[in-house]
Amino acid sequence: MNTIYKRFSVSSYYLLVLCLFSIFGACKKEYVDYPYADILSFTVKDANGEPVKAVIDEKKLIIYWPSGQAVPDHITPNIVVSERASISPASGQRVAFEETTRFVVTAQNGTTKAYLIKKVINQPLLKADITGGVFVYNFKNFAIKGKNIIISGDNIIADKNQTKVYLVNTANNTETPLTILTLTPIAINVSLDTAIPDGIYKLKIISGLRTVLLERTFGITAGAPFISFPELATIKTTLKLGEAFTLNGVNRIELINKFSIRHVAGKQFYDLTIKEVKPGQLTLKVPENLPVGQYDLFIYDYPAGEYYAAGRISDYFDDAITITN
Repeated sequence: MNTIYKRFSVSSYYLLVLCLFSIFGACKKEYVDYPYADILSFTVKDANGEPVKAVIDEKKLIIYWPSGQAVPDHITPNIVVSERASISPASGQRVAFEETTRFVVTAQNGTTKAYLIKKVINQPLLKADITGGVFVYNFKNFAIKGKNIIISGDNIIADKNQTKVYLVNTANNTETPLTILTLTPIAINVSLDTAIPDGIYKLKIISGLRTVLLERTFGITAGAPFISFPELATIKTTLKLGEAFTLNGVNRIELINKFSIRHVAGKQFYDLTIKEVKPGQLTLKVPENLPVGQYDLFIYDYPAGEYYAAGRISDYFDDAITITN
């Protein structure tokens, strides 16, 4: 009896020890910290509120931003990471949309892995060319101050916040922004300010991330001298022999070298005397020997310039002018 009891006791002891090892071993395996430190998904919203999912490549978060949309300065990503891992900056936190923005995932066991944003903007190449407002004289291209230039092309972003047009002075590379009047995906209409200095220029177009510097150069000029009807309307309807009067104009009227008026009765033209010229001013005098009476038609001449030939303009006064003694 004693022998049987001892054998049972020894066997039971070893069995108990084995069970305890099994139990402790199982418990230890269950509580091993996870070593995973990966970003499983990274999603942001575009300008229209639609989800844009990043492509996760090794340690890069590649975001393909939709074509034609303004690229934001900041994003608020929704991030999913490995089980039991954490990330900084956290999911839902607003961060700079820059390629220096860094996300660090920390696994449960302390292992870390860093990711950087990589922006890929799906914007097609910008195409542009001048199709209106630039003329040719003596094989020279030129545009006129106060007038418009039309640019046609493809893949233009029709948003004045994203699309800009500049005049580039070829002498010193200074850039002057132009006012955009109308803007569509295929055309831009810009105006040339009258204060732009004479010179040789190119056009530079920026639309989103794309920039085009057009090769075509052109001069900018005030154009041929021209007296507008509002400017002519300042002439008094009754003038005396020997009386002088001054016309003010914005189209280089000081270059006019002859001004004549037609006598209604005799149908003959008589020259007024050019008394004085200043920038934007032309002072004329009625000669003492001019026949009195009514004058209904005017003619003025101007010499050739760099971008235009010599010319003559004639038309009727709105109201006939009477010359008296």
